[in-house]
Amino acid sequence: MTKKMNSIIKNTILLSIAIMVIFASCKKTSHKEYKVAMLAHGTTFDDLSFLQSCKDGIERAKIDFNLIVEYNIDNSDNNYQERLDGFGEMEYDLIIAIGYMWNDAVINSSKRYTKSRFVLIDSELSEPQENAISVIFDVDEAAFPIGYLAAWWADTYDNSDPKLGNIGAMSIPQIRQFIEPYNKGAMRYNSQYDRFVDTTTVFVGDFFNPQLANHLTDSLINTGADIIFGVGSESGDAALLAANESGKWCIGVDSDQYYSFPEVSSSILTSAMKGLDNAIYDVIESFTRNNFNGGGIFTGNLTNNGVKIAPYHDYNEQIPDSIKIEIETIKAGIIDGSIHTGW
Repeated sequence: MTKKMNSIIKNTILLSIAIMVIFASCKKTSHKEYKVAMLAHGTTFDDLSFLQSCKDGIERAKIDFNLIVEYNIDNSDNNYQERLDGFGEMEYDLIIAIGYMWNDAVINSSKRYTKSRFVLIDSELSEPQENAISVIFDVDEAAFPIGYLAAWWADTYDNSDPKLGNIGAMSIPQIRQFIEPYNKGAMRYNSQYDRFVDTTTVFVGDFFNPQLANHLTDSLINTGADIIFGVGSESGDAALLAANESGKWCIGVDSDQYYSFPEVSSSILTSAMKGLDNAIYDVIESFTRNNFNGGGIFTGNLTNNGVKIAPYHDYNEQIPDSIKIEIETIKAGIIDGSIHTGW
């Protein structure tokens, strides 16, 4: 074999090794296997909205960061501490609890199991801990401009008596932060065009009572509601489904429900989205890179795309450019502080 041929083979081998090294260095997967638990109050993580978006985030992270993932869901309201402590006893590396109802349990468990790291999703811990963080979302920033859009839509397609109907699962801050700014956005439309688009809000009193949510939605529709805003897990989903079945329009929450809840996609104008999946993914990535911001708060908002207005999908062509421009103007005003959502 000639020297030239040997040189070519040698260079080819070296190039192949270099490519393999570069590829390996670019991969996100960690060499260590981390144990991560996600706990929720409810009946299923595949709820077409809030919990499903959380699950999507951890499923992506599972692949990229070499995770062993355990899902834990229960609709009992008296065993949060026991469930959380169970994963602390098993020395899980990262324990993610979803919802305000886990506040006390996260505080207590983070004190007992200092080797574990804890995350409270969608609520701020009342007592910060060095091995825990809070993840919250300024959903009012997305809901306000959507309320403006909904008012315009109702006024356009029911000019004689336009009405917005809102179904909230429970009267708690996490739900009211959607609904009250949404109504404020409708008020902005009324003021700007000297119109009166009425708004009515009712609460189911339960995240998991689709029957009552359906009944309340029918009542709102029977009294003239043109658009239904359904907020809060299975009860909120039931409101959207009832609106769809009655031939009314609706607004989704948490995820882009045009995709996550295809049964109602033909009625969805848009959705007020929380970046739950991206936030959870980012928190896990920070943890695996030893950059866990213990005691801190991650806030998703319009500025960092932590909250968004979903595309208008099937109704995009029916919304004039003037309204689309006004929505963008409102968003810019919220970001720079010149427009207040009322929350």
